[in-house]
Amino acid sequence: MNINELLRQNYFQLFGLEQSFDIDLVLLKNNMQDMQKQYHPDKFAGANVEDINHALILSSHINHAYDTLLNPLRRVLYLLQLRDIKVDLVHETKFSHEFLIEQIELREDIADAESSGDIDALEEMGKKLEDRESILLKQISVLFDKLEFTQIIELAKQLSFYLKLQQVVNNSIAQL
Repeated sequence: MNINELLRQNYFQLFGLEQSFDIDLVLLKNNMQDMQKQYHPDKFAGANVEDINHALILSSHINHAYDTLLNPLRRVLYLLQLRDIKVDLVHETKFSHEFLIEQIELREDIADAESSGDIDALEEMGKKLEDRESILLKQISVLFDKLEFTQIIELAKQLSFYLKLQQVVNNSIAQL
């Protein structure tokens, strides 16, 4: 297959995976390693400039595709994008009242633990956020099977928020 054909494939096709939220991460990794061996720019070192440029573009495309499929939130957004559903995680910030209250409470708990230097509380908070992430990912998987895209979008926005809070917690722990 030539480079242009590879660039036209969606990320799932590129790695020989079924277009699904639930993917085989071991197969993804193995296929990534095979593609790196086959299309790494170093293999084109003696080629003409055009072939080298194509190899660089393809290598970048393969890396971006891998990173997208490896990251569950990016994978959700990409699957939605393949269905022409755009999600703006920055500007689409409407949440249910209950979710907003929970987020305020979580941020207050994080701030309290930070200000008191309570690493145990921050680690517990991190675990709580990881548990919520896991629950959301399971729900998203079920919703993809049912093609419930409106609900998937809502959960993807919530997942994004929890991931940001996890980063805040991790940064706080690192600074203490």
